[in-house]
Amino acid sequence: MKIRRRLKNLRQALANRDLKGGDLSLPLYALESFATNIDDEAQKHLLTQLVLDHASLSQKIERLVATLKRSERSLEEAQKIASLGRWDVNIANMEQTWSRSLYDILELDHSLPASRELFLSLVHPEDYQTILALYENLSTYEESFSMRYRLKLKNGMIKWVHLRLNSLKEASGKISGYYGTLQDITELKSKEEELERYSKHLEEMVEEKVREISSSQMATIFALIKLSESRDDDTGSHIERTAHFCRLLAEKAREKAFYFVEIDDAFVETIYKASPLHDIGKVGIPDGILLKPGKLDEEEFSIMKNHVEIAFQTLAKIETHYKSNSFLRMGMDIALYHHEKWNGTGYNKGLAGTDIPLSARIMALADVYDALRSKRVYKNAFSHEQSLGIILEGRGTHFDPNLVDVFHSSHREFESIYMMNNPD
Repeated sequence: MKIRRRLKNLRQALANRDLKGGDLSLPLYALESFATNIDDEAQKHLLTQLVLDHASLSQKIERLVATLKRSERSLEEAQKIASLGRWDVNIANMEQTWSRSLYDILELDHSLPASRELFLSLVHPEDYQTILALYENLSTYEESFSMRYRLKLKNGMIKWVHLRLNSLKEASGKISGYYGTLQDITELKSKEEELERYSKHLEEMVEEKVREISSSQMATIFALIKLSESRDDDTGSHIERTAHFCRLLAEKAREKAFYFVEIDDAFVETIYKASPLHDIGKVGIPDGILLKPGKLDEEEFSIMKNHVEIAFQTLAKIETHYKSNSFLRMGMDIALYHHEKWNGTGYNKGLAGTDIPLSARIMALADVYDALRSKRVYKNAFSHEQSLGIILEGRGTHFDPNLVDVFHSSHREFESIYMMNNPD
């Protein structure tokens, strides 16, 4: 087309000039005809190329569409296998769109229009308020989150589902909608509950075995301690009674605000098991002193006081092999400090007040009460009332005043324990 336009211009120019030497009209016509043929061929070529390009592009688009459809079918199949459905919410008009797999999870006809009301009608009554609050506050959610809840379908079936929610944001950061998934996890939930029951059963079995081993160990400890105390005229019931006294006093003290932090279930159980260790150091005291029927002289009493250090060192050697063992740690505290006094006049360290470990303060009161009630080679047994009076006199001097108050408020229970565990 450009060639023909140029030839036309050339012909016009020649016609306006006074040309000599012959007529040029025939050559110009031939040239113009040739140019026209060339221009037509160029246009045909261009048109052919455009058609071919269009066909090629169409084929590519068709292949991409086919691939997209296959991907959509694969996604739909995967969602169906995974029991996973997708939902979308347009925040402008709150219109919802559900995938076919979501309808299948909800067991609804695909022709039903997706809506908030339809969805909420399938929420389990016990979870309804939670999901309703989610819908009502939907516009406030900016971060993704997930949760589990139950559905109650039209046929009465209960399904557990896992909801995931994500926000759609415009370039400006404004939220334009929400999308997410809903997955049927009923079978998974059933397996989790089955596993939880099995784990609980295993825990109970382990706890039972631990109790059996613990009981066996404690029986061995009690037997060895009784054997060590059989040198005394007490038969060994002393260690059983003091263990019960310590546990009772700890349980009662736990109810008071000033012991609430220190005393828990583990403390109560540990002091019951560790208290029998308090006098194991007496195995290192000569019979002449341990069984003397009268009052000990100063030198003898000095030797007798060593039993707390002997017990502590014995337990400390064991503790090096069992670091952070609460039973041994409390046993060491009780053994070393149960003869300390609240006013600092006890032995061996001269500790006072709350510097004395709580377990040792409890043991001190329990030990003295049982010693007062029991017959010894050097004294007769005191009555409960006499023993109670002596302990009340020691309030704030020998004993922790708060523990004395706890003991006083429940002293009849201590008397009952002594009577039930006294072989005489």
